[in-house]
Amino acid sequence: MSTALTLVPKPTYSGCPAAQETEIHLVSSIHGKMAENRFDESFLAALRDREPGAEKFLYESFSRPIHLKLRLRLRSPELVEDACQETFFRVFAHFRAGKTLDNPRSMPGFVHGICHNVSLELLRKYTQEGQIPENAAEPQDGAPSAEGRMVTEERKRFVAKVLSEMPERDADLLRRVFLNEDDRAGICRDLQVEPEYLRVLVYRARARFKAIAQRGNGKAKGAAEN
Repeated sequence: MSTALTLVPKPTYSGCPAAQETEIHLVSSIHGKMAENRFDESFLAALRDREPGAEKFLYESFSRPIHLKLRLRLRSPELVEDACQETFFRVFAHFRAGKTLDNPRSMPGFVHGICHNVSLELLRKYTQEGQIPENAAEPQDGAPSAEGRMVTEERKRFVAKVLSEMPERDADLLRRVFLNEDDRAGICRDLQVEPEYLRVLVYRARARFKAIAQRGNGKAKGAAEN
């Protein structure tokens, strides 16, 4: 799919909630107009087929208004980033599962609806559990014991096994980011993506890793019980 990408400037936030709310309505209105020309059945099909260009266009179209909305609801910058990534993860998962929209032009409302649900879930979660204090003591780093080294080796083998079961692109991304600790600017250049979208790709890959790891742990537990 060859869709011209519209790059959206990074959000700049004022300290006034009313001003932010006004900007959200303005930006959302602009994107609503964009939907009339950009989002159609062929675009939904491209999302279903996991075309990188379509996913990148969707992210760049809605990144700014989503960040603005989340900034009003979540005080922590870390929670804002987590909620943004979770929003796009769910949007992409919806279409990758073969689902669609009755009206392609309802895409803005669909994305913002998911964003609203994600923000409410995070608010409930952190209201119930509380957040880690900013002045929490750092864990002490001591010399690893023999048992600790054994656990570390087992963990390395488990991680390697999970990565081998993942799609090659996701596994390679996780290796570069977390194991090799490659420069993220270099990764962005190689993948031809913006840093903000790289975070979405990493978040999605980590979610897949977690799902496979949990499935593996469940099988190991069942075998041990038998």
